[in-house]
Amino acid sequence: MPEADFLSLSSRFVLGPEGRHRLRVSQSLLALVAYVLFALCQQIEVRFGLIEARASWWLSAFYLGGAVLFFIAIRSGWSARLADPSMTLAQSAFGLLAVAGAYGITGPARGALLTIPVLILMFSMFRLNRRQVGGLALAALLLFAAVMGWQVVHEPARHDPRVELVHLVFAVIVFGGMWVLSDRLARLRARLTRKRTDLSEAFERIRQLATRDDLTGLPNRRALMDSLVNETARQARLGQPIALVAIDLDHFKAINDEHGHKAGDAVLRGFAERALTELRGPDVLARWGGEEFLLLLPDTTVTQALSCVQRLRERLVLTPFDEVQPGLRVTFSAGVTRCLGGGDIDAAIERADRAMYRAKAAGRDRVERA
Repeated sequence: MPEADFLSLSSRFVLGPEGRHRLRVSQSLLALVAYVLFALCQQIEVRFGLIEARASWWLSAFYLGGAVLFFIAIRSGWSARLADPSMTLAQSAFGLLAVAGAYGITGPARGALLTIPVLILMFSMFRLNRRQVGGLALAALLLFAAVMGWQVVHEPARHDPRVELVHLVFAVIVFGGMWVLSDRLARLRARLTRKRTDLSEAFERIRQLATRDDLTGLPNRRALMDSLVNETARQARLGQPIALVAIDLDHFKAINDEHGHKAGDAVLRGFAERALTELRGPDVLARWGGEEFLLLLPDTTVTQALSCVQRLRERLVLTPFDEVQPGLRVTFSAGVTRCLGGGDIDAAIERADRAMYRAKAAGRDRVERA
């Protein structure tokens, strides 16, 4: 609808594109609105004779101008280069300075202004660390104490020392309480961060258990099937070939029987390590089960896959499994086929498997093409 489109365009023009930047701009705009309302309250006090008009106008121009500059800095993206793009510390310090100035020119109603720094410090707690919030609270206390002292010395008729002393005591209580609260909030946030980190690490461990083979560290059957689905989808878009290779280590049972299962495990790990050195980054070697492996070769023709498997066979010849038994050499039989797409995954695996068994039947230590 035209009206909805106009509102959407207007919102985008004022607040910018969706995302974190818009959130920062919205918060800055909210602060600007708060300053405008604060200025209106000052004008009401002027009408009531509680504030001198000229002082009110100068102070309003100061903090409204500052708020506009903060808004421009954030909306334009200039603040994005800073460590804190929201400029929380600067905006909080500026707000405290503005409120302290308002306290200095306000008449009997000035005690109410002590509540505003509480809001400023509360908002700052969500972005600043406890040291920064504590520094702001201390700076606010010293700033208000300085303003109170100045007014008591220079305008004792308007600023009764007894009233200012009471205000100062309240300021100490309020700002001190805010610092304690910020400290507790920071500790709570640190605990939540640690728990979130622990949870992320636990999820990563679970993901590894779900997608990795414990013994070899290779992707497991489930992870390879996911990779196959993704690669065939990419193949459908780009028209690039995919090759599959079924690999079975020769005489693995004899190695287990002669040297023990630990030796068999070492052979599986050693084969995985040696194979990975011959593969490209996009290639995926997975443990399919027992001594069987399945190799996914994206962007690879069957002819290229045959060359890859031949390099791997030569690698095994050159690097005996001395960690199991000096001079022990391990060979494998393999079957190579092409995967024609997402609907051909199961059939392609079956073709590669049959070709691999033909290689075994033909004498092992060889590669057959499906």
